[in-house]
Amino acid sequence: MAEQISQEGMHNHAYQYMIETIIPSDKRDKVYDFWRTDKVLSARCEFIAGFYQKYIDNPTKENYFIALLSDYLLEGLYFYNGFIYFYNLAARMLMPGSADIFKMINRDELSHVRLYQKLIPEAMQTFDYSLEYIYEMFNTAVEHECKWTNHIVGNNILGITESSTERYTKYLANTRLRAIGLDPLYTGAQYSKSPYTHLEKFSDTKKEGNTKANFFEASVTSYMMSSGVSGWDEI
Repeated sequence: MAEQISQEGMHNHAYQYMIETIIPSDKRDKVYDFWRTDKVLSARCEFIAGFYQKYIDNPTKENYFIALLSDYLLEGLYFYNGFIYFYNLAARMLMPGSADIFKMINRDELSHVRLYQKLIPEAMQTFDYSLEYIYEMFNTAVEHECKWTNHIVGNNILGITESSTERYTKYLANTRLRAIGLDPLYTGAQYSKSPYTHLEKFSDTKKEGNTKANFFEASVTSYMMSSGVSGWDEI
């Protein structure tokens, strides 16, 4: 858990450096405050945050179990369409340095997912829970993630469509459910396989950590920005 906290702090720094490198200074505040002004993003955030707040206000065993599930949804479902966005750009040799950063973040997030895949089955043997409510949480999280991705990306990026977003998000949900010993929520062959398997060479989450960054076989093995932004080493 301490390692997860440390990694999340590094992720925040990485996001901040990307924003401050790419986005003009007069537009940055709008990005940081976007969750306050965009109703789709606000609802997506409040869905997960509400479960945490419920446990803080009323720290019962039931609310603790729900908070664990919320973490699992946050770490295992919420970020991945964002990763896909950058991997799709990298497949066309656009913003490859940013994709490298997200590759590292992606690896960290999968280690967090693995942590909750160990914790939640143990919690299911310890605490009372409603299986119907678990599926309801997953389904609502999928709806939020699809709505947000289609709202901000939609069909406007080559390689991403509203259909592929739905297929990928539901595929992820089924995968996460199986990993904690539950049956898949979504039936159909289209939800049994990722529509983005061709991008795995960019995410490098199933290999040995030696993804080739471009046609000339340049290996990328650490956080690095090619733009030479000062201060990056301190992160």
